[in-house]
Amino acid sequence: MNKVRNILTLCLIWLSIAASAQDYDRVYRRNPWNASGNVTGIRQDSLSRSYAELRGEFHAGHLRQTWEAPRTWEAGAETASIRHLERMSLKGSFSFSQNEGYDMCGSMFIHPGFYPVDILEFTPGRKTLQTYAFDGGISYDLDECWRIGAGMDFRSQNLAKRKDLRHDNWRLDMRISPGLMFHRDGFAAGVNYIIGKNSETVDAEQVGTAESSYYAFLDKGLMYGVYSVWTGSGLHLDEDGTNGFPVKELENGIALQIQFGGLFAAASWINSQGTAGEKEYIWFRFPGNRLDHLLEYSWGEGGEHTARMNLQWSERRTMESILEKVTENGVTTVQNHGLNRILAENTWALSPEYEYYTDRWFLRLKSDLCWEKEVSSQMYPFVCTGSMMTWSLHADARIRSGRLDFEPEFGVCGGRISEGRRSIDEDSGVQTSPYRLEEWYRSRTDYITSPKSTVGAAVKYNFLQGMYVGTRAMWMHGFGKGNMGGKDRIGAAIFTGYNF
Repeated sequence: MNKVRNILTLCLIWLSIAASAQDYDRVYRRNPWNASGNVTGIRQDSLSRSYAELRGEFHAGHLRQTWEAPRTWEAGAETASIRHLERMSLKGSFSFSQNEGYDMCGSMFIHPGFYPVDILEFTPGRKTLQTYAFDGGISYDLDECWRIGAGMDFRSQNLAKRKDLRHDNWRLDMRISPGLMFHRDGFAAGVNYIIGKNSETVDAEQVGTAESSYYAFLDKGLMYGVYSVWTGSGLHLDEDGTNGFPVKELENGIALQIQFGGLFAAASWINSQGTAGEKEYIWFRFPGNRLDHLLEYSWGEGGEHTARMNLQWSERRTMESILEKVTENGVTTVQNHGLNRILAENTWALSPEYEYYTDRWFLRLKSDLCWEKEVSSQMYPFVCTGSMMTWSLHADARIRSGRLDFEPEFGVCGGRISEGRRSIDEDSGVQTSPYRLEEWYRSRTDYITSPKSTVGAAVKYNFLQGMYVGTRAMWMHGFGKGNMGGKDRIGAAIFTGYNF
């Protein structure tokens, strides 16, 4: 019995070492269906992997965006799993993180730039951000050729600023995607429906009295908008009939996938309908469309080599409502007299990528190219345009020697911008022009377009039972204009986890 026990123990140790060699990230990325959004495709692979990880991070420096913190701490935990059974497969993940940022101001939203309208405030203070996220999916074999499945992604975030102009934010991102697949031999084809919702509410307040009023800025595109006291009616932060500044977006779309051997292709179309405001107080509407294309090819023993190409196009229009409050017989109603288109956006993004993966070596090369054009027409007869091209190159690798993993990475990025402003009616007689928050706009665009380089490295020590512990460091240096008075930013992290 002791010999049998020893043999079984050695087998379990050997299996745990083999499992850690094929970690979760490798198993997840080698199946292209996982990136397609059609959860039925998880059964195109047969390896079951899971992991759990705890981490802590610190970042500091002046090379940052206007809304980022000069220094920030973050702690988090996450776990994920893919499991294959006889007739069905399951996947799921859960994560939690808390971020503490100091001396933060600028955008009041959790993800600046996500929506076409933004609100900025200018008093530095501490912000606390908590994020809860989970996703789950199931794929089930109806027979030898047909599969059905459904997946769900959910993310909830809340943010609090603790100094006037203080504000609380609540954000929700949710997407549900049922799917269907046909497969036979090396061929597979799938389709899935996409329905999603994202929303965020900014609730600002001022505690007590101050010697001077707090100002805020409503950005309606290209940093043109309204600058006034935060309680002003043009900002919509403190308006009767609404709870803060609510924004939401509903999505509906469809995606198609096809696979033949190592070749995989996917395409999706999503239509979105967004609004800012609530009830009869809808200040802005922003409908849009997005197309995503993915082409991937894997070759070599076990799919050692993988080449990918992602292409994305999106367009969005922002319309501002013309609202009037009318009081009759003591009853106040809101009348909508129409919509003015104040912003049009058009974006193209191209991302080629190559991976080489073995048990001991990993290499990834990636490039991103993005072209973005915006046309702002907030005030007749002025039309303002902005065209931006950004690029980035990134390389990271992993070298495994015994129980040690060494993971270096390097990246460079930059871009250029061109602007224009014209009047479509020289004889209009309009004396004023749209207001732009010029200094903040220049800080934002300088950061995006100035050349920067990033150098980082991580060292991870693997234990026998799939456990690991490691540390990571990062340094970013800017070669152009420093955004916030400096050209460097550093980061460090420690983490520990378990592959099983």
